[in-house]
Amino acid sequence: MTTDAPTDAAPQPQPRSWAVPPNRRVECDPAEQAARAAADPARPRWHVTPPWGWLNDPNGLSVWPGPDGAPLVHLFYQHNSHAPVHERIEWGHQYSADLIHWHDLPIALRPGDDADSASAGPDADGCWSGIIVADEHVDASGKRVTVPTMIYSGASSRATQTCCLATAVPGDPLLTHWVKEAANPVIDAAPASTAGLVVPEMRDHSAWRENGRWYQVMGSGIPGAGRDGAQAGAALCFSSEDLRTWTYEGPLASGDGDVAGTGSVWECPELVRLGDSDILFVSAWHNSRTLRSMWMTGQRSGTRMELGLTGRSDLGENYFYAPQSVLLPDGRRVSIGWMQPNADREQRLAAGWAGSMCIPREVSLADDGTVRFAPIAEVETLRRDKLLDLTDGDASTGTSGNGATTGDGQQGAVLRAQLKGNSLDLVLTGTLTDGVVTLDLGVSDDGARRTRLQLVRRTPTGSAGQAAWTGWLRLDRSASAAPGAPWAGPDLRELAGPVPLGEDGAVHLRVLLDHSSLEVFVNGQPLSARLGVAPGDDGVVVDARALQSARLEAWTMADAYAERLDPAGV
Repeated sequence: MTTDAPTDAAPQPQPRSWAVPPNRRVECDPAEQAARAAADPARPRWHVTPPWGWLNDPNGLSVWPGPDGAPLVHLFYQHNSHAPVHERIEWGHQYSADLIHWHDLPIALRPGDDADSASAGPDADGCWSGIIVADEHVDASGKRVTVPTMIYSGASSRATQTCCLATAVPGDPLLTHWVKEAANPVIDAAPASTAGLVVPEMRDHSAWRENGRWYQVMGSGIPGAGRDGAQAGAALCFSSEDLRTWTYEGPLASGDGDVAGTGSVWECPELVRLGDSDILFVSAWHNSRTLRSMWMTGQRSGTRMELGLTGRSDLGENYFYAPQSVLLPDGRRVSIGWMQPNADREQRLAAGWAGSMCIPREVSLADDGTVRFAPIAEVETLRRDKLLDLTDGDASTGTSGNGATTGDGQQGAVLRAQLKGNSLDLVLTGTLTDGVVTLDLGVSDDGARRTRLQLVRRTPTGSAGQAAWTGWLRLDRSASAAPGAPWAGPDLRELAGPVPLGEDGAVHLRVLLDHSSLEVFVNGQPLSARLGVAPGDDGVVVDARALQSARLEAWTMADAYAERLDPAGV
């Protein structure tokens, strides 16, 4: 869960920053929102977006048998169908057979009784981030059943968010109907549920079953737990026999209190196993600012985890935020994260939509102990026209039938190319020398506007983890749009950080450009960003003369949605 406004750190029962009174909530006509979203040239076409309105954190990412028994991936998400603003969150819902082609479903979970009523429930101000688990148990008739069960954060007037449950209605293979637990919340606000521990925030969930007992962690921050008495981000651990009665077990792990690094609160904690290592994913947060998604390796013993290496999941900082993963039937662990909007409130209202997901990413553990990410292989099913396939030995010049200008008439270690497109899959490989690889995206016809991506070698700053990597990737968005243009993003900060290079400087660089959505992967390290680019600025210029044995391939991409949810039908 993420919040837009400052929160009161005092854990006293009072209205919280997420509580927006009914008379102040923004209400937009769904049909008008949907029409604006469909017409917006900046809206991604092959990434998950809401049919209209607001989208943030992925929720309940899980695999269940569909109507024909074949597995379907369900993605729920933080959603506001009333307007593209962050208010009174509900759970949106989509499903896919391949994690690429998506289908909208109606809203799965809505807030309970209105917060202003005398009977306000534990989720009256929003059904915030959560997960779905398979609750396998023996029912009252003695039959063993598996019940899809939501574990989510309810927002209300309580001091912190609380842990709530909802279960799927039997006989509904698309999981469109859910029933909230009558006894919600099953974990009340801190400190009531944390043995008196006073924490300013407590929300978001990751759960697993071990030795016949359920365990879960909730994101939090513990005052005084960091260096020099600083507040440190933490994952608080609870255990239960039945998902309904929970015992506080203490912090699974906590950070160092470095606000610029690991933040003062950890949002959306997720504990997974990769190879022989436990991996804790967290999203660092401070004073209502979403900072970055991070991974932490280590070894867990019961309800305690000793942390080892720490790294940035994405060099785009909060453009890959609150990720959630799922273990697919074929053994792949795949993660999806939220790409936040880069637009002010008026821009979002005019567009009719806000927020998308990054492309699903396969997660792995590299030999150097770092976590790596790669676009899932199914992305390639969206490739359509191949714009070019060029190696540094090509001496051809001119423009291809697809509008790509290639080569410069010289043989040898030279690779320069120009093409056009705002929906592209581009792959560049080779061995990096001491020069600079430059890709300009969103280039205007006069060359005045462009977004510049550069890759260079660097001197490592450490001997382990990402500090030992020898490449450096940076994204410059300062010239992406004319100042004051209606599509210009307010966030123009440079995004940069270390990337791994292969043996002798080997590079596999992949660019996924989907209108305003940009994702770059260098040997398994991503950098994601939202671009504010004028309609029609679709030039791409590649200068890879710093790569030896270089090859450049590029494809146009198809849409991922055959149709979108009809506002008239909901």
